[in-house]
Parts: sequence; C-alpha cells; structure tokens
Amino acid sequence: MIIITILGMVFFVAVGYFAFNFSQCIGTFTRLDKIIPTKIFGVVGLLAYIYLVYANQDAVITALKQPLTNL
Repeated sequence: MIIITILGMVFFVAVGYFAFNFSQCIGTFTRLDKIIPTKIFGVVGLLAYIYLVYANQDAVITALKQPLTNL
C-alpha cells in the first residue's frame, strides 16, 4: 500500500506541475498575459486540477488499484 501511495503522490505532483506550466502557456498563447500575469494563469490551472482530482478521487483510487487486482 505504501508503494501505491508513493506512486500516486509522484503522479499527482508531476501532473500538477504540468497543469501549472500548461496554463501559463495558454495565457501566453492567447496574449492575455498583457493584462493578467502568467503566474495567475498557472495558479488557476493548478487549482482547477486539484479540484478535478478531489471531485473524482474514487475514480483515481480505482485506477491506481486496478493493476494490482489483476495479478
């Protein structure tokens, strides 16, 4: 169970970092960075990611446990 927790945390942090950077890229690509700083886009994207993971945590846990149930 500890391995699943470590894998889940690493995956959560890696995808969160991607969501932060990707949101900044969207802000720059749409040229809204002239009005709003790109860091704010990153934080909004990260908060949206955290909310989506929290709202769908049952599906995330099932997806993490699925490879172990087929052993």
